[in-house]
Amino acid sequence: MRQPLFEKGLRINEKRIARIEKIVTQVARRTQNRAVAMITPYPISNAVFGEDVKGVILRYMFPCTGIITKGLIVLGKKPKQGVGIEVKITNNVRAEAKSYIINKQGLSIEPKLKVNSGDKLEISIKSIDDKVEEVWISFLWKPFVKDVEKESLLIDDLENGLLELKEGM
Repeated sequence: MRQPLFEKGLRINEKRIARIEKIVTQVARRTQNRAVAMITPYPISNAVFGEDVKGVILRYMFPCTGIITKGLIVLGKKPKQGVGIEVKITNNVRAEAKSYIINKQGLSIEPKLKVNSGDKLEISIKSIDDKVEEVWISFLWKPFVKDVEKESLLIDDLENGLLELKEGM
């Protein structure tokens, strides 16, 4: 028995739609293969020891634009009154500073200071009553993407490189 033409057309359209859905699903899976690149922040650190540490304890000049993201300051011992720390960025045109008081042995800060190529960082201790004998200081700064070396890789090359790295461990 022959089927009416319109039913045949429906079956053909259903098959086409199913095939198109399958292709769209496969393409959608491929577009989900994304690569995430890390821009590693650079550490800036110093340690200073003495009988009464005061003034500038760290200086650094930035080679390109970026942002100072985090900082950690650890004193040799907990201060009785509190110790002042000043984080200052300067260049020929501007100066920007943030001040903090350390009331315990260590202090974690997030200054979020933007820096340009040639900017200078100075970190100073301003202690009034407490004698500071030991200071450890470390900051992280992250260059902006426009100043970072870029490398174009295919997803397959990236995955192969990660597999090789994993096998080598």
